[in-house]
Amino acid sequence: MKILICSDTYIYQTNGVVTVLITLVNGLRKLDHEVKVLAPSDCRKSFRKGDDYFIRSVPALYYPGERLCLTRRDPLLDELENWKPDLIHFHTEGMIGRAAIRFAKKTNTPIVMTTHTDFAKYAFGRFNDSLPVREAARAVGKLFYPPTDAIIAPSEKSRDFYWLRPYKDKITVIPSGICLERIQRPVSKTEKTLLLRKYGLEDNGFTLVIVARISKEKNIMEILRYIPALVRALPKAQLIIAGDGPYLNKLKKHCVHHSISEHVRFTGGIAPDDVYRYYAMGDVFVSASTFETQGMTYLEAMACGLPQVCRDDGCLAGVIENGKNGFLYHTEQDFVAAVSKILLNRQLWEKMSACALEMAAGFSDKRFVQQIIALYKKALGNYSEPPRVGKQFPRVD
Repeated sequence: MKILICSDTYIYQTNGVVTVLITLVNGLRKLDHEVKVLAPSDCRKSFRKGDDYFIRSVPALYYPGERLCLTRRDPLLDELENWKPDLIHFHTEGMIGRAAIRFAKKTNTPIVMTTHTDFAKYAFGRFNDSLPVREAARAVGKLFYPPTDAIIAPSEKSRDFYWLRPYKDKITVIPSGICLERIQRPVSKTEKTLLLRKYGLEDNGFTLVIVARISKEKNIMEILRYIPALVRALPKAQLIIAGDGPYLNKLKKHCVHHSISEHVRFTGGIAPDDVYRYYAMGDVFVSASTFETQGMTYLEAMACGLPQVCRDDGCLAGVIENGKNGFLYHTEQDFVAAVSKILLNRQLWEKMSACALEMAAGFSDKRFVQQIIALYKKALGNYSEPPRVGKQFPRVD
């Protein structure tokens, strides 16, 4: 198949959407599908790198690191139009998504869309459920989803976003996959000890780890607020936060102000190829986020055999089985009790670690790519010329 993948975020950013895109693009290309990617460039110029097409863009003022592609005409867009893809798959509700819809209408190409982000919560935070925001989100939904032939939701949580409710007959739930070969790489006991010492920590068996983009919506501040109570229960407890982002300085200042810096370390930005080493530094993966539609770091931590203690959220259905590969919490007391239970019982830790590794196999990149291809084939097999009418696609298990 000739597949055009479009996104407003790609290799010049670091986030879960980019991780999914790279996994999908690499998986499709390994299977000899002809794949081209359309995304914003990292500058005001358009350019091409092999089969990746980058359109000139400007910084987005509303969020650090994001970029806006404002052009409607570009020689590279003409080149993609002449290429005549069999199918267009776009991944973000932004300028590139609108360009993909215009492109598809002009070339009569079927459209598949993956919904990755709760954009109402992303843009408006705690006001996301207010009536004006709900109406605004519905309006955005009407710009993107009616022209699609199929919609992919990575979890049941995202399937139920209220702006998608009018298009439920188009939705298929396909959990995103991870490249197990990239993440399941050996780290020796000696290497783990040296990595921890690099950040002034001991390999004491009581290390919590967070791997994330350091942004406000990840709710890392909640974990920091729990550290004093955790240290009272487990004096050796220590937390390492791996990643970079716009909220990093705020978290560092909180640690200094509340005198918990001796128990918390920040690594700053980490190279994608090194991320497995940072999971290996931890004994338990923790997260307080309720923002994710699925959350790639949960899957990566699982693939590294880490038990998890995470705030209960709909995106974790089928990912964390309470008491088997981790615990879901609701309160500070729940959090401290769950972490303590895992770290003070080595036999329980080993059982949870083995369960995590077993469950990770169900989220492999190979399985993910095959499910996407199956949906592509359904979209192509059921496609007819405009007027564009949504088709019903069964769930891909």
